[in-house]
This record gives sequence, structure tokens and C-alpha cells, in this order.
Amino acid sequence: MQLRFDCPEDKCVALIEFEPLEECGDTMKCPRCKTEHKLHITQSLRDEHSVDQCAVCAGRELFIRKDFPQKLGLFIVVVFGAAAIYYFSKNILTSWAILASAILLDLAIYYFIGKVTTCYACRAEYRKCVPNTTHEGFDLATSEKY
Repeated sequence: MQLRFDCPEDKCVALIEFEPLEECGDTMKCPRCKTEHKLHITQSLRDEHSVDQCAVCAGRELFIRKDFPQKLGLFIVVVFGAAAIYYFSKNILTSWAILASAILLDLAIYYFIGKVTTCYACRAEYRKCVPNTTHEGFDLATSEKY
């Protein structure tokens, strides 16, 4: 399991691999600032590798999303959109082909990118774990509580 969270002490981003999770203790050390953090590891997290509670803040409200960098998505939209606009006056078929290729690229990324479980409260991200079926997609109303 891989855990990524924002370290509250020095505002650094900690990325920690738990292998094996069964031998993980009650604390973890941030690899960048060396600050000790208390872990809240549940039995489900330890045995089944399924996140039912955040190990960083002990929050129970989590959501699942695609593990795709948003900046890359914005870059793809801008580049393909600019190319389609440029070719629209020269050859409309080329413009539509560019937009169709952007859709195909988006579909390929969608099917090959994995999922990440994220905590609403502290935005800790859990990768390489079993998705919990009780968690749903992002909900703005839940997010606004934090």
C-alpha cells in the first residue's frame, strides 16, 4: 500500500510505502522532514488492505477517484483544442479528426489509469489497496464540511 499526504509540520508532501502492512507500527516518520506522525490503522486496513478509515487523521469519510493528474488533462484539452481551432478554417475534417483523437486518447487513459482512495478531511491518498465498495465518487456537499 502507498500513502501520500501533506505533512502538517513543514508543509511537505510525504509518500510512504507500507510493505508489508501487517508489520507497520503505530507511528510513521515523514521521509522529508523526519517528523513522527501517529497512525490510525484499523484491522480492515491491516488484514484486507481495504481503507475504511484514514490512517493519518482517523476520518471515516473517503471517496474514490481516478488517479489522473489534472494538469496533464488540462494540457491535453488545451493542445488538442488549439490544434482543432487552428485547422478549422483550413480543413474541417482535419479539425474533427483532431477532436476525435482527443476523445480516443481520453478513453485509453480512462481504462488504463487506476483508482485512488482519498480522505475528505486531510486529502491523504491511498494507492495499491483494495477499493472499498462503500466509498463512492467525490461529493461536493461532503467536501464542504471540511
